[in-house]
Amino acid sequence: MKKHYLSALLLTLTTTLFSQETGATLTDKTCSNCHLFSSSSSKLTDGKMGGPPMWGILKKVRNRYTDKDAQIAFIADYAMHPSEEKMLFPAATREYFGVMPSMKDRVSKEEMQIIAKYLAEYQAVK
Repeated sequence: MKKHYLSALLLTLTTTLFSQETGATLTDKTCSNCHLFSSSSSKLTDGKMGGPPMWGILKKVRNRYTDKDAQIAFIADYAMHPSEEKMLFPAATREYFGVMPSMKDRVSKEEMQIIAKYLAEYQAVK
């Protein structure tokens, strides 16, 4: 019995660590081209930011959806099927950045779920 418990615990820990690493890697590869993840990014000074900074996005998501599962669902849905109606930012931000391009041709649904879960748990560095 102890052996099965230990094996299950090890599998759970390995899966959790792998998914976090994958989440960080996928998010960096997929999202950081347009969104700042820290204020020390060179994009802050070179004016090439394609979208709002991630800490701003996550603040809006967390204010609207207090439940972690709802946050994950919103992030995944918006990234795959963005629209002006779904945007959480005011009109000025929408006018400046426009609507995010869909990620549905860039990542799979499974990868988007990993990214969304990672972002819902992400603590932004300002």
